[in-house]
Amino acid sequence: MKVRVQVVIESAAGEPTDVHEIACIQRDELQPDTVGLTLDEAKTVLERIQQRIVEQHVTEYLQTQSCCPHCGTKRYHKGTHTVRLRTLFGKLRLKSPRFYHCQCQPHPTRTFSPLAERLPERSTPELRYLETKWASLMSYGMTAKELSINKWINRNSSREWSLGSSI
Repeated sequence: MKVRVQVVIESAAGEPTDVHEIACIQRDELQPDTVGLTLDEAKTVLERIQQRIVEQHVTEYLQTQSCCPHCGTKRYHKGTHTVRLRTLFGKLRLKSPRFYHCQCQPHPTRTFSPLAERLPERSTPELRYLETKWASLMSYGMTAKELSINKWINRNSSREWSLGSSI
């Protein structure tokens, strides 16, 4: 048996615009160890789906930011840097352009990065919630040991979030 997992991105009209291959899983004879997905396969599939969804979401958001909301003039592009976003399903590296502000309105800075402004904490609320919850339920040593097993959750940030949430 061969199973292909794909993400199909559709336009607003419902027409498919992009098809991305996420995984191809092959199984032979039915055995107890080949039933369903392994934990590693499931994590990989979720991580890749998350990457595609976030990339598309970010692309659509950045398209709305390429013109000045006041006068409609296209903003000049200064450069691009990488923003790292931590999620439950992995760390994502997103391209974040910098734009020059339009001259029609006064601004405190000459340039800005819309993605960096939209995602200032660089982690999702679900991840922060789990890190805080784990830190509140166990001692720091046990939390650090347990969270170090999962490559997606940073053991140091669990302590920071729990301390930050109690202030």
